[in-house]
Amino acid sequence: MASLTHEEAVVRAKNLVPSIKSRANYTEEFRRQPRETIEEFIDSGFIRMLMPKRWGGSELGFDTFYKTTVEIAKADPSAGWIFSLLVVHSWMLAYFPEAAQRDVWGENPDACITTSFSPFSENQVTPVEGGYLVNGDWGYSSGVDHSDWAMLYTGIETNEPVEMPKIVMMVVPRSDYTVLDTWKTTAQKGTGSNNLRLKDVFVPEHRTIDMISWCQKGDGPGNKLNDAPLYKHPLYAAMPVCLTSALFGASVGTYELWRDSIKSKLTARSVKVADFTHQQIRVAEVSATIAAAEALFEKTLERLRSEEPIDTYEKLRIRRNYGFIAKLCNQAVKTMMDHSGAGVIYETNPLQRYWRDVQASSMHITFNMDWLGEMFGKLELGLPLSQKDSLIS
Repeated sequence: MASLTHEEAVVRAKNLVPSIKSRANYTEEFRRQPRETIEEFIDSGFIRMLMPKRWGGSELGFDTFYKTTVEIAKADPSAGWIFSLLVVHSWMLAYFPEAAQRDVWGENPDACITTSFSPFSENQVTPVEGGYLVNGDWGYSSGVDHSDWAMLYTGIETNEPVEMPKIVMMVVPRSDYTVLDTWKTTAQKGTGSNNLRLKDVFVPEHRTIDMISWCQKGDGPGNKLNDAPLYKHPLYAAMPVCLTSALFGASVGTYELWRDSIKSKLTARSVKVADFTHQQIRVAEVSATIAAAEALFEKTLERLRSEEPIDTYEKLRIRRNYGFIAKLCNQAVKTMMDHSGAGVIYETNPLQRYWRDVQASSMHITFNMDWLGEMFGKLELGLPLSQKDSLIS
């Protein structure tokens, strides 16, 4: 497959909009993305967008990732969510040991990878010779039904007292886990974020990465070989670009639907809604709120283009930005819903689906402003972080 350019990627994303829109209602009923949508992502070269060139990827940057995700999420918020995760997971694999990359991409360069950062408390991950024996369930694994591999966040059991716990991300093939049909929700229905289960699974050491080093310094065995600036970022300084792009794109899509509906809408007394001064003011306020979110996001992306190392203070400033962007988007969409009239509650009105999906997206832990604000606020005021935050934030 030929490598993509930024311009080609954006055009291809826009070309997928009609087909993705046409499946949006079915996707909600299906409770996951249709296979046709996933195949369009693969055939368009998007799964390889952030993949290293040495494995056949395009090695494009976060600007392209952001622009393409926004286009997909405008068409369908749940499709944008899955798109963003499938793309960013290939970026994540580039940090893993060479042998892990070979296991995944040597067999299939277009492999789809899911993740879960939500291990159940009763899980057991026990060190054994050459790796780990794993038993347990993981939740919120978006797109797991379409995945060939899964990356799973977990702590490692030990019988000895340790100063710092061992926390890893491990990669397991589809044959090693069972998908549980748990995703029965009122929002983001099309993300198919089911749970998965591992039973007596051996995970070799080479398919794991130390989360503490990755989160604190952007270090991983793989980025010694994949040495482009793209692969030098602390995990949580860069990974949230995926969900932030999807949430922002969904909010822009909501605005375009809402604005266009106002132009032709009549009240019960046959008065044009667009003629009401208060509605004109709401349009100005909402569009400005979205523009503010966009400006903050693009300023954040500008920092990710730099080759300068990102220290703890700057990482938490960037993470604060992601959280505040989500807050602005949620605020904008709520205002639109509050000024849409009773007809918006009909299932045939797509605005209610966008509203539900944006609301649910903004509740993700990635955007929790209480937590993000506390961490950034401590550093801004010269106070120390707690150990739990300083290790893997």
